[in-house]
Amino acid sequence: MADLAGAKIAYLGFSGLIDSGGVAKIAGALNTCVNEQFDRVYLCFNSLGGYVGDGIYLYNHIRALPVPLTIHNTGTVASIGVTVFVAAETRKCSGNSVFMIHPVQVPSGSAMATAPLQAALDAALKDEERTEAILRERAGIADEILAKRRTTDVYLTADDALKHGLVNDVAEFALPAGNKIFHL
Repeated sequence: MADLAGAKIAYLGFSGLIDSGGVAKIAGALNTCVNEQFDRVYLCFNSLGGYVGDGIYLYNHIRALPVPLTIHNTGTVASIGVTVFVAAETRKCSGNSVFMIHPVQVPSGSAMATAPLQAALDAALKDEERTEAILRERAGIADEILAKRRTTDVYLTADDALKHGLVNDVAEFALPAGNKIFHL
């Protein structure tokens, strides 16, 4: 769809988990936008998180796209969803939206032996390092916030997100007249 300046912009919406299915939907839609030569993509995004591996894949996929992406938190973006969120060139959030970052979860098994437990801990610590590095690099989140999220859930309001560099702007989403939005 074209805006008033003539740019071909795709408007997409996603509300769901960052898992193989959700990531396939988002990546597939973004690929279609590239293949159909859109000038920009605008993604309204709401996710409670999901799997670190799937989120890192989508983060890297978004970063590699030849088309600029604006991502807009229109509800809640949490956990690995925040890592996906910061991949976008332009990041916005609605005034009543929230972000949440927290420690990586270690799978629990009722009768887990020492070796698998250590492997799970090692994997979680590596996931902590790579998601934290992305949040530090792309959003400039302060060390004290990142340190706190290693032990507890940290919630950021829209104003907090602007203050800490997660977003470039706090604004409500409004689909420009004459355009279509496609929900994934």
